[in-house]
Amino acid sequence: ASMSNAFAAYQRSLVTDFLAWQAKLVRAHARPGQFMTQNFDLGWRDGSYGIQPEVDHWKAARSLDIAGIDIYHPTQDKLTGAEIAFGGDEARSIRNGQNYLVLETEAQGFPQWTPYPGQLRLQAFSHLASGAQMVEYWHWATTANAAETYWRGLLSQDYKPNAEYASAKVIGAEIARLGPKLAGMTKRNQVAVYVSNAAQTAFNSFKPTGIEYNQVMRPFYDALYRMNVEADIVSPDSTQKLDDYKLIVVPALYAASDAEIARLNDYAKRGGHLLYTFKSGFSDENTKVRYTSQPGAIAEAAGVTYQEFTIPEGVTLAGNPFGVSDADNSPRWWMEMLKPTTAEVVARYQHPSWPAAAAMTRNHWGNGEVSYVGFMPSD
Repeated sequence: ASMSNAFAAYQRSLVTDFLAWQAKLVRAHARPGQFMTQNFDLGWRDGSYGIQPEVDHWKAARSLDIAGIDIYHPTQDKLTGAEIAFGGDEARSIRNGQNYLVLETEAQGFPQWTPYPGQLRLQAFSHLASGAQMVEYWHWATTANAAETYWRGLLSQDYKPNAEYASAKVIGAEIARLGPKLAGMTKRNQVAVYVSNAAQTAFNSFKPTGIEYNQVMRPFYDALYRMNVEADIVSPDSTQKLDDYKLIVVPALYAASDAEIARLNDYAKRGGHLLYTFKSGFSDENTKVRYTSQPGAIAEAAGVTYQEFTIPEGVTLAGNPFGVSDADNSPRWWMEMLKPTTAEVVARYQHPSWPAAAAMTRNHWGNGEVSYVGFMPSD
């Protein structure tokens, strides 16, 4: 895994360097007033989902004037809004809070994505709410053959006005009216989700239950979304100040250097609140497991350690501390048997073999707090 993940980092660096080389060529011929953008895409799981494993968006975006993104997602009864919000928050964050362009999103899309009446308009304003300065559809009209025959644009193959075309006219008129008031508006979010391509590729190298990094990270983001808590997406390559946030959620930081973890811990010591999840701090930046008590360099700040972990079967949280349904009170995918050193216990596992093991803890660290979740909660 160490070598394959180093090669994955090298591949990401090739993308960064290639885009910078292209940008330099184009800038040499650009007219005054022209700007440089690029259509980044996200991870994919039945739609845009989580961070892209093959491109470091934060590094690649440095050669641009404004970031561009494509965001695709289910609609009809499966439209949650979280897919649009995450894609927008990531696109805005990769250039440190600068608004962005939606260079691709669906009009009709797959047959199962044909929007209900009014959904196209709802989706457009959801993009604007995350900081989009433009919403551009893929594509104008649907191709009559080849791979995207059933990937439908604003118009179908008949090229005649339809429901989506009528919606687009309404959206265009409303943006023309509201655009001058919306353009340039900025967000000042107090919460961030910390992501890492290095942790992603390392985590995905070891998947005993088949679960990937984005499937751990996104539910934590989605929980914030459902609580109407807006979040930035920050990475080790962000230039944003961590102290700008009251809470930083750090899901599955599987591979990270001591310096990277120290930077996060110091943020908490200065007064911030960190929330680490299971498998954080487990290996160094070279995907080499640390020869120390887990969770490595996080252990002292979190006030907790562990030696054992397993895949939960027949395990619940003792006393249902969060008042959820029986099904939701069960850890899934992974659990670490936490032993508090200085931390207080927020939740314990309920299982005859591990009656004393803590599941979630909170520790005072300097002027702030570090929480640690040793299992994957339900949605």
